[in-house]
Amino acid sequence: MSRIPSNNQEIVSVSDINNLAKGLLEKDLSNVWIQGEISSFTAHGSGHWYFTIKDKKSSLSCVMFKFENQNVLFDPKVGDELILNGNISIYAPSGRYQFNVKHIEVFGEGALLKAFEDLKFKLESEGLFDQGVKKEIPPLPLSVAVITSETGAVFKDIINVLKRRAPFIKLTLIESKVQGKTADKDITKAIKRANQMNNLDLIILARGGGSIEDLWCFNMESVAREISNSQIPIISSVGHETDFTISDFVADLRAPTPSAAAEIISQNHSNLIESFSRNRTHLENRFLNLVSQLKEELDLKIALLRHPGEKLRETSQKIDNFETRMKGTLINISLEKKNTLEGNIASLKSSSPMARIKSSQNKINVDSMKLINSIGRNIEKNKKTYLQNINTLEAVSPLSVLARGYSIVTDEKSNIIISSSELNPNQKIKARFKEGEVLAEVIKTIDEE
Repeated sequence: MSRIPSNNQEIVSVSDINNLAKGLLEKDLSNVWIQGEISSFTAHGSGHWYFTIKDKKSSLSCVMFKFENQNVLFDPKVGDELILNGNISIYAPSGRYQFNVKHIEVFGEGALLKAFEDLKFKLESEGLFDQGVKKEIPPLPLSVAVITSETGAVFKDIINVLKRRAPFIKLTLIESKVQGKTADKDITKAIKRANQMNNLDLIILARGGGSIEDLWCFNMESVAREISNSQIPIISSVGHETDFTISDFVADLRAPTPSAAAEIISQNHSNLIESFSRNRTHLENRFLNLVSQLKEELDLKIALLRHPGEKLRETSQKIDNFETRMKGTLINISLEKKNTLEGNIASLKSSSPMARIKSSQNKINVDSMKLINSIGRNIEKNKKTYLQNINTLEAVSPLSVLARGYSIVTDEKSNIIISSSELNPNQKIKARFKEGEVLAEVIKTIDEE
């Protein structure tokens, strides 16, 4: 026979008492660190872990749900000494209290560090860190694959650096987990995929900063060996400058941060752009100096134009030759500089100075045609003057006089006779006509009265 309280005390159900106890425990024991050894362990098909930890006197039931344990970097087993963080709660249906685990790690300071050093020693002994086996980083990479998380800020940081320093570098994101229990498998698959791509110059393995647990996938042996086997050079840029992972030692080059990796691969591109700008200015100055020099030479040639006739024809021929040489020089210089510029432009694909150079070439051609036309007009003008002078000379020429019916009389020594008083009887004389000449003898001289 049950006893009923006589003082009107409240009667509660089992569920009520379990829920009340659950609330009290979760309030007062919401953030607890516990050390213990695993005595039993079950990985349920749901993904949840159910296990028991113990010390020398007691045991405690634990549960670690799937969304919490997927970031654990090792597989717990019976006998492992662990440090656990979480809260004490009661599973109300059974009234059994349990420890809800949020974080788990191997007991002992430096447990992960010891695993790191052991793997580092092993791989170093095999020669995977030797400089002699590392591949050379291309000085001017144009196609780069970045292996990192799609959702992180790392890829955006790399894009921002290259947009400013080398916007023509083609970036390809190969998405991969960079944290968690399966991240190492994702990373190895991403490296294999990158090596199957065509025309890829470089791979950047990148992740932002984090704890040693967060970065642990980059300390996995499978990742290290895949980096070593890569046919394409790899830059490891994991964490902050003070963070070091196994991937940093195996990679062909380590960058302190992902942004630093972008700075490294764009360094030579940036220098090339600056050099190209200087060369462009130098070429423009050379073109201007050449035009000035050619103009001075043309002015000198024009000043040397003198009398008509043979000198005029000789000078005209020299001008033609000079024009041919000038055009040939301009063409050769243009082709030479064009080939040099095209070689640089093929690598850069942007910031081309060709428009300005073409404009300069057009200006040179226009100025050259103006000079040539001016020279032609001067030649034609001097030619007319020369022809006028020739006509004047021909009008007073002795040949013209002979053509009008006159003759020229000379003695035997070809001295011209202008007076009959210069002759003596029986003296031999020659008379030249327009056509032919005669030899005669003086019979008698007749003086004009």
